[in-house]
Amino acid sequence: MTNHCGLNEKTIQELEHELLTGTADGCKKIEYLLSQDSTADEPIFRLQLTVLAAKLQLDNEQLSKSLKYIRSAYRLQQTLDTDDYLAEILHLHAYIFWKQAKYYSALQFWTRALELSAWSDSTDIQIQALIGLGNVWRATESYHLAKATHQLAVRIANHTRQAKLEIRSRILLSWDLHLLKQYPSMLTELEGAEDLLHHNPDNTLKAQICDFRAAALLELDRIEDAHRATTMAQTLAETHGFDEMHILALLNKAKIDVRRTMPERALEWLNQAESIATTNHNHELLTRIYAQQSAISESLTYYQDAFIAYQRFRHHSLARQREKTLQLGSDKARKSKNLLEQKARKIINRLRSQYEFNPGKQFPNLVSETLWWERLVELKTQLKASNYSIIMIHHNSPQHIDICTEITHSLSAPGDYLARLDTTHLGWLINSKDSLASQLYDTFQQMITMYPWERRGLVKDLPKVSLHNILMFPFTLEQLEIEESSIIG
Repeated sequence: MTNHCGLNEKTIQELEHELLTGTADGCKKIEYLLSQDSTADEPIFRLQLTVLAAKLQLDNEQLSKSLKYIRSAYRLQQTLDTDDYLAEILHLHAYIFWKQAKYYSALQFWTRALELSAWSDSTDIQIQALIGLGNVWRATESYHLAKATHQLAVRIANHTRQAKLEIRSRILLSWDLHLLKQYPSMLTELEGAEDLLHHNPDNTLKAQICDFRAAALLELDRIEDAHRATTMAQTLAETHGFDEMHILALLNKAKIDVRRTMPERALEWLNQAESIATTNHNHELLTRIYAQQSAISESLTYYQDAFIAYQRFRHHSLARQREKTLQLGSDKARKSKNLLEQKARKIINRLRSQYEFNPGKQFPNLVSETLWWERLVELKTQLKASNYSIIMIHHNSPQHIDICTEITHSLSAPGDYLARLDTTHLGWLINSKDSLASQLYDTFQQMITMYPWERRGLVKDLPKVSLHNILMFPFTLEQLEIEESSIIG
């Protein structure tokens, strides 16, 4: 029996390898194994095979076949005494519905997968369900909700050291930020994704990062930087056959050449993008291509070309709208939209309370910003009798400030006051001055230098730390920033 179980495990491992490498024989092998009488007597093995078959068909874009397999897996799961595979089955159900643009059915199944994974600590499914829910909310134009959900996916992936999922989450978060026009934050997320990519190389993710970086840089008028990012994205897309990313890179190149007042070359890029998108019958991308073609042709007084491009824009725009309407009409879960969204938000809020920074629970010495400033003014009035100094910590990344809060709290003594003065500043009123304050300052500097930032998925870009005499310290953060900038200047 043990040997038989070992053989089954080896078979599953081989099939999973075929899934990763994209070989074509996996489905045939699974069909053969499922047809064997011996497999019928081993329900767990049969379930594993059926789930793998669903994944293989999904990878081949055979959505109806994939759905057939995953429904079979769900029925088989119902006969077992364990729910070990249920979260993954629900996630795959949701992903198939997502690919079919049945967004509310996807929402329903990802919510169930998230709930089950939250109870069973299946963090990989948990993160993938959050990614999926964020994508649904982006597709249905709930951009702030999409952003918050993808931020939580980033945090959990970072906390559980799942680098590939963290990279994906950061890229999708950058998309949400683009739609919300938060371009500097978008670049920050992409930088974090790229840092992780150094240790987890993936050409698809690299191309996505370059495409989104180019889009953000374009919006910030950093044309040359955008050109470099777009060129890298185009090279990767051409080399590895990533058609959609190739089209996006060409669209960005066209925008760059419009900014450079080179509209003729911009049209050349758009013609290339059109030929690729036409082959793939991608209405959404064709709509964007023809909109740009029409605008550029009109600016060049090519009115006939502009009119033809506009007609094509209208045709594909209406085709896309009809497609979405039909997909929505076939989505049986749409009537339960509000209830589904409410349930999903409740589960997400519960997860957020477990993973997000919660100073009230973790750090009793942390006080409100208002109380910190009030205490500062009160201590200033004691003049030379005051025994206090101030250590100010600054970093542009709130995640770095979270960690600095943990470190400073571990060094705090009775009478100290810690406060998040904004998302990038941490103020530490210490009940010490002169040499004792300097020693504490040096200790903190050593601790942040030695801290393993990379293990928390962060760049080792140390915070700026400064020690201040309380009597010389300004009354507002703005005054402090002005003083610091004048010193630097």
